[in-house]
Amino acid sequence: MTKEEVRTITISKLRLQEDHTVVDIGAGTGSLSIEAALVCKRGRVISIERKEEGIDLIKKNMEKFHINNLIPINGKAIEALNDIDFFHRAIIGGSGGQLEEIVRMCHEKLVDGGILVVNAITIETLYNSIKFMEKEGFEKIETICVNISRGDKLGNYTLMKGLNPIYIITGRK
Repeated sequence: MTKEEVRTITISKLRLQEDHTVVDIGAGTGSLSIEAALVCKRGRVISIERKEEGIDLIKKNMEKFHINNLIPINGKAIEALNDIDFFHRAIIGGSGGQLEEIVRMCHEKLVDGGILVVNAITIETLYNSIKFMEKEGFEKIETICVNISRGDKLGNYTLMKGLNPIYIITGRK
């Protein structure tokens, strides 16, 4: 599950509006999809996840948060994206090794002014995301590195424990 702090920054970078269509690629448990669906009340969110356990969790979370504008799709991103005409925003949380093709398809199907946000945990994904976004013609590409530490009790003291850094790459069509 995407950490709360990373979800908050990702949702902010997307600049969502109530009527947007959002695609969450490599949705995992759907935490970002749920957050987007809560903002895009008159729009729709499409969660693409290849693992069935993830889809099951997305459906449970839809019930828990009373979400009815989210469409979970179990399958590979490329195939699922082929069936979507357009969208306003896209999130890539996982690519199954097809990042370049997914970025290309996002650029093709995003509306003018649309925003793509990639969340990456490895330096290679960071590098490739920037490279592929530049190649496709995304503009205003921005990269941030988020380092989060959480307090953990150690007797009468609090020790800050660092979590792995997350890279958030944003580009506009």
